[in-house]
Amino acid sequence: EHIVGIQEIVMPAVYSYHTVPKLDMTAYLLARVTDWAKYNLLAGEANIFFDDNYVGKSYLNPNVSSDTLLISLGRDEKISVKRIRLNDYSARKIVSSNIRETKAFETTIKNNKNIPIEIEVLDQYPISKNSQIEVSVDDTDGAKVTEEYGKLIWKIKLQPNESRKIKLVYTIK
Repeated sequence: EHIVGIQEIVMPAVYSYHTVPKLDMTAYLLARVTDWAKYNLLAGEANIFFDDNYVGKSYLNPNVSSDTLLISLGRDEKISVKRIRLNDYSARKIVSSNIRETKAFETTIKNNKNIPIEIEVLDQYPISKNSQIEVSVDDTDGAKVTEEYGKLIWKIKLQPNESRKIKLVYTIK
C-alpha cells in the first residue's frame, strides 16, 4: 500500500475562530475559502497543513451550494472558553397555575495568544411550539438574534491576553 499525493493546492483563506460553549467549551480555527469552485475539488478526505505543520485530516465536501467553503483546522488550546449558569439571575416562581422560570448563563472567552483574534460565539435559547408556553429573551448582551431558530451569534474581537464576558438571560412562562 502506497500513499501518493495527487494534487497540492494553496488556497487563500480568511481565518476566524468559532465556539459553541453550550456543546463544547473549545475554540476551533476555521478557514473560510471563497471562490473555491475554480479548484475543481473532489469530495473526500484531505490532509490539512497550516503554517507547514500537519493539522490533521478533514472531509471536504465541494457539493455544497454555499459560496464559502469551511475547513476546520482543529482546536486552539490557547483560547479558553467557559460557560456557567448564573444562579443570582436564575429563579423559579409559581403564581397560581403559571410557572415562570428565568435562566441566565455567562460565557467567558479569553485570548491567551500573543496576537489579536476574532471569534464567533454561537448559543441558543429555547423556542416554544406550544401556544401555552411563552419564551422571552431578557438579555442577549448585543448578540445578533435569529428569532425563528433561537440562535444567538456574538462576533468578538479580543486583543492578546484580553477576556470578555457575555450574558444570556431568558424567561419561560
